[in-house]
Amino acid sequence: MDTHVKTDVRAAPMGKPQLRGIHHLALVTDDMRKTLDFYVRVLGMPLVHGLFTPGKRGERTPTAGAGSHGRGVPPFAAIPHFFVDMGGDSLLAFFEYPKGQVGPCDRDTIGAMQHVSFVCGPKRYREILERLKANGVEITAGPLITIPPAIHSFYFFDPNGTRLEVVSDLDGDEDDLQVLRSCAMDEPAMRRELKLICDDAAWIDEMILHMPR
Repeated sequence: MDTHVKTDVRAAPMGKPQLRGIHHLALVTDDMRKTLDFYVRVLGMPLVHGLFTPGKRGERTPTAGAGSHGRGVPPFAAIPHFFVDMGGDSLLAFFEYPKGQVGPCDRDTIGAMQHVSFVCGPKRYREILERLKANGVEITAGPLITIPPAIHSFYFFDPNGTRLEVVSDLDGDEDDLQVLRSCAMDEPAMRRELKLICDDAAWIDEMILHMPR
């Protein structure tokens, strides 16, 4: 008798993440030195790894997915690719595209990355804010409360025009950041927010079942 319980491979188990988090985010720059100066020296992200992508400098990579990394690879061969430690055992990576070969991004299009938000403790939050100001970096918004009562943020741009945010629970611990705990909603509040985007009661019930347990 077969006692194996078959599961629906189309649906993930409820209430528990199946991935551990971000390995790395890969962004684009046309000035690796200026970018590394900003992230390593100003934001304090240690340099971890560097390499050049495959191919011959100056060539363009195939656009039809012929390479080992498939569709979506950078369109230029043999370009610098560096990684920094953004905390939480996660990396931030940059590709350096040749100057003048691509235009700036539009962060407000579908599929674009609107901004990157980093988290830290209350003391580090204030230290980073002051260091950015001391380096002449414009704080474009904040510090302000973004999630009441204690989640605070400020916003600024990196040298490539990427919008960045630093977030902290100012009532929280300096090291045990507990991001999920500090942002988690209760079920009634989540239902109210979901109803604003969809009136399908069955779908809302399913989303509620997938809230963290």
